[in-house]
Amino acid sequence: MGRSQIVALLKRSRLKVNFPGSQRNTSANLSTTASKELTSLLGFPSSTWPYASAVVRELLGGGGSQLKTASVENVVVGPLQRLCPQLEYLSSSEITQLVAVLGHLQVKDSLVDIVLEAVSDIVADSVQHYRAPQLATICGAYVQLEHRGSGYNQLLDAIVGQVLRSFKDLDASGLVSLTHALAETEHDSEGTGKLLKAIAAGALDLVPTFSPAQLASLLASFSHLRHYDEPMYRAIARQAAPAVHLLEPQQRSDLLHALAIVGHDAPKLVAALRENLLEDAGQLPGAALCNVMWSLAVLDQLSLDSFRRMCAQLEQLPLGAFEPENFQQLYQVQRMAQAASQDPVTVQLPTWIWAYAASAWQDRLFAESNFTPLQQSICRTLDDMGVWHEEKFLQNMTSAIALRDKVAIHPEGPTCYCSSWPKRPLGETLAVRRTLTRHGWTVVPLAKHEWMALASHKRAAYLTKLLDDVGAG
Repeated sequence: MGRSQIVALLKRSRLKVNFPGSQRNTSANLSTTASKELTSLLGFPSSTWPYASAVVRELLGGGGSQLKTASVENVVVGPLQRLCPQLEYLSSSEITQLVAVLGHLQVKDSLVDIVLEAVSDIVADSVQHYRAPQLATICGAYVQLEHRGSGYNQLLDAIVGQVLRSFKDLDASGLVSLTHALAETEHDSEGTGKLLKAIAAGALDLVPTFSPAQLASLLASFSHLRHYDEPMYRAIARQAAPAVHLLEPQQRSDLLHALAIVGHDAPKLVAALRENLLEDAGQLPGAALCNVMWSLAVLDQLSLDSFRRMCAQLEQLPLGAFEPENFQQLYQVQRMAQAASQDPVTVQLPTWIWAYAASAWQDRLFAESNFTPLQQSICRTLDDMGVWHEEKFLQNMTSAIALRDKVAIHPEGPTCYCSSWPKRPLGETLAVRRTLTRHGWTVVPLAKHEWMALASHKRAAYLTKLLDDVGAG
């Protein structure tokens, strides 16, 4: 949305918009007026404003007042309304301060959405005038305000390009804010992978300066984006392991889940998280508890005792405590736990939960019932080779191509691997392979990115080698 459209919208909404008389004459006077409006909004001179903490103290009466959000909005919206026509004349520092205070005060209003749309346009157009810490602050505020306007993706594209040139200026807080914003929108552009690689390199030097909560947040964002950087993950795991007790239960759950998504092996950290999370199970909401069980199962760290203790906790929760994907997770948990147990009959979810889990899993299998072009291509090559095969769901867990003697080719598409290079199987992919192996299958993983890179006449030789490597040729 263009700036002229923003002003027009403000007028149509009957909000009071006062244009200073000097606006038509000199931009210097406008800049002065804008600074005064910012001072009015923030309660402090912009040159000495120490960001959100001081603003909160000022607007909430030194922190002692229990002012409701509605009252905060009443304080902020008036000056913000007068600032709207002047947004394009604010400096990069003033824009950053304005957006930061709205984010920290959690001011959610239709006017704020309009302002953020205008800011998206302004910053994207002049992103070269912003430093990386300012852009990270703006991203953090947008996340806090849950703003995803039409210009947000364009803004992120511009920010990614600019920060790539100056990411070394970011501190721990900036790295976390920026990565969180990318993860929250699942941003995927040409420069996103390059920026994440740069952020990982920058984070390595700063790991000792991160708080435990920041370490957990950074890994959660990287894992959500399926971007794996082994040196960074190892450094963070070493730093976080002795500080697990300082995290909130939800943060511990998020950190464990981040490790499981990418299948990162961090024995000391996982052990510390498991111990604390088992103690905290009663404080976790249903979704977090399911994430913990799934994560431990994926990492092959779910003991029978832990399974039973968490099942007892799950059984006490109401149906509304679960998300639909949680039941799919729990189905996988039971299958993985049974495969690891010497007495699988005793490994059972509570009856009512299993009923929902089995139904949710059948829905997923139905959605995947049409075998993919990758599988069809593999089957055509097997036909040409004269190799008997059958497409089927193995152990009711995953689609595969079964050969004789319990050999199975497991086609693995992009979602089975990290988004970063070198391509590495994700935790769930590794867990599925492990579960099939425990059921007596010889698993032959076949990655789509490798298969599609081959010329058609070379695929038979490639398959032959894969089967020979596992002794199934």
